[in-house]
Amino acid sequence: MTIDRRTFLTMLAAGGATLACPRPARAKAWRPALPSWGMPETLLEWKEIHEGAFVMVDMNTGGNTLVLGAKHGALLVDTKFPFLGAALRQDALTLTEAPALTLINTHHHGDHTGGNAAFLPKDPIYAHEKAIARVSGQLGQYVSAAKGGPGQLSRAGASEALLGLATDMAKRADDLTPEDFTPTHALAVDGMLVEFGDRRVKTHHFGPGHTDNDVVVVAHDINLVHTGDLVFSGLHPYFDPPGGATAAGWLKSLEATFKLCDEETVVVPGHGVVGDRSIITAQIDYMSQLLEAVRKDIDAGVSKEDAQAKTYPFMEGLGFEQARARAIGAVYDELVGG
Repeated sequence: MTIDRRTFLTMLAAGGATLACPRPARAKAWRPALPSWGMPETLLEWKEIHEGAFVMVDMNTGGNTLVLGAKHGALLVDTKFPFLGAALRQDALTLTEAPALTLINTHHHGDHTGGNAAFLPKDPIYAHEKAIARVSGQLGQYVSAAKGGPGQLSRAGASEALLGLATDMAKRADDLTPEDFTPTHALAVDGMLVEFGDRRVKTHHFGPGHTDNDVVVVAHDINLVHTGDLVFSGLHPYFDPPGGATAAGWLKSLEATFKLCDEETVVVPGHGVVGDRSIITAQIDYMSQLLEAVRKDIDAGVSKEDAQAKTYPFMEGLGFEQARARAIGAVYDELVGG
């Protein structure tokens, strides 16, 4: 069956996210010569959302990872936890048949940068300049995650091959250094281009939001945007004030990201299901209503603790419930200047 791109996006919004996106008439992306029966065998579960564009969406394994193929190269956006890095690298090479890889970290959080150690020093990694300093300072977090990886995967029923790679990483954990994770190239200016093979993507930083180093990745040739954790699709967003989070800035970054999209753009969020630009709109609505609701509570004399015990109507039905109270508390502190 053939469906057009607009139909595909409508089906995504309705919950049909398991479908693969057909090629649009206006753009023909490079793709590897896949077997006639579908995608090649990989260690992790991927979905092809466009020709040569693959995503791994799984809240339990960290942030959403995107792989884009090109002639003579491939791009990988975000690397999940340390114990998955080697599998991500192997899968990216399998999916794209690329001779070389280039990476982008959308921000510094460990579930988006932990796998970096499996790519360095061979593969260049780009990140916002502020992310580089933050990544180099969180070695303890990476070591702990690497050591716990085999147990986590074993409980999840992972394959022997995946467990083997995670076990190898755990054995290396005590010898890891900050340099094993730290990105090698700074994205210091908004609108920078990152090239891989015969393709390139544009990166944007709109100021502090989810962190002080958020990067949005835009593949104009296939009308695709990876938002990093500026968007939690169908989920409560995670606030990290020590990492530079600000609800007001987050809202501005979301509005700027929305302007990069049209009604046919495929949007890959940092967490949650892939969709169209409506998942950005949903995050804008969440952030706007959160700021308004908490401001009203502050004006009414509600304490931070009582506010955090609440839930507001716009929060109902969302996943990642453990982040709800944290979001309210972070916005409360931001508004009172705490």
